[in-house]
Amino acid sequence: MIQLDIVNAYPSADRQAQFDVLAGRASKSYDNGHVHTGDDIPCPSLRHYWSYFESMQGTASTLQFSDYQGQAHKIACSKGGQQGDAFETVRFAVTTFPSFGRVFTRHGACTGSAICDDVCIGVPLAEGLALAAELKQLLKQDLDLDFDVPKLNCFFPGDRINDDDHVRALFQNALQANPQLACLSGMDAGISTTGLRVAGVPIDNDEWVQQFVQEKAAAV
Repeated sequence: MIQLDIVNAYPSADRQAQFDVLAGRASKSYDNGHVHTGDDIPCPSLRHYWSYFESMQGTASTLQFSDYQGQAHKIACSKGGQQGDAFETVRFAVTTFPSFGRVFTRHGACTGSAICDDVCIGVPLAEGLALAAELKQLLKQDLDLDFDVPKLNCFFPGDRINDDDHVRALFQNALQANPQLACLSGMDAGISTTGLRVAGVPIDNDEWVQQFVQEKAAAV
């Protein structure tokens, strides 16, 4: 199981691409030329809210907020939307939906799920890494979104492999066998045979989950 995470996701998305998805029609080429200008883009029906998004994000704006010391800060906003806005969560999910769908369709050996900035891929390892590398490239190219490669996780469940060093060797061999996967080399730190997080929730045996929660509590 491979887990992917997008850096600073909501405020980073390209707004023109977001409006193209809302409109259901491409204003430029996407997906390495597989989607042409004027092509339809699949979109769950949010078009009734077009005027809302246009008024909120149709032009560059300035976000002002106060930190915990009461100091005011201003940030120029010309991309994406504000994380924490529930409606923006819906819009971001709709924005990434076509890209996720196209890439997953091309990798039929994989299963998985993707919503907003969380992606899980069920593997064969080499095919799953190929999907992750292609998705990384296309999200940057089409939506100006970046994967947080050091936060990516590769989890090997079950009892067949229970040694992290062995898993790292398998991972490195898969990378070396395909030069197009070099962009994922920093993912090495996230390899595990003991547990994984799904949307931030730890999943595995009780001992691993309790340790995870204790470490998070201590960090907070």
